[in-house]
Amino acid sequence: MPTVEARSVFINAPFDSRYEPLFVTLIGTLVFLGQSPHSVLEVREAGQGRLTRIFDLIKSCRMSFHDVSRVGTPVRFNMPFELGLACGISLASPGKHDVFVLDSEPYRIDRTLSDYKGRDPIIHRERCDELIAGVLDLFDAGSAPPIAELRRAARELRQASRKVKREFKSDTIFRPAIFKALISGAAEIATSRDFISA
Repeated sequence: MPTVEARSVFINAPFDSRYEPLFVTLIGTLVFLGQSPHSVLEVREAGQGRLTRIFDLIKSCRMSFHDVSRVGTPVRFNMPFELGLACGISLASPGKHDVFVLDSEPYRIDRTLSDYKGRDPIIHRERCDELIAGVLDLFDAGSAPPIAELRRAARELRQASRKVKREFKSDTIFRPAIFKALISGAAEIATSRDFISA
């Protein structure tokens, strides 16, 4: 059974080019707030063992963020599937795993995931600044860096992500090595701006 790490956060997001700035912003914001992001990108095994490892990874995190903004065609089932796993973990162990849903449009989740009614998703409207504000609402604002500083730091990380992508000669940031590089880059930015200690 995995041990829950207090600052570990599982990110469940669509892996498409339009989402890249939001993904980088979410990684950065979490690191800037002293959290440790994780993703399915860290899970390499195939088959049934992969599902077990995804479940264990989510279970080892104190909280998870699930973006359900991709509801068009083709339908993507990974996001709601992993959200369901996280909700099961949360229901089975109350207070040990917090689940947060992200979406780009207000009230849409009432139609697309009616079983989730009564909870307020973080609405980002596909804008990085709104995503930062929404995530910041979930943490102790008194101990967090000012939002303007978080936005500047996230812009710096997005610029760095484009450089990393070029260095890897990759057409996507959704690769395990790039994910690690983004976390490392976010930590460097956070340390240089005194958001976190080295």
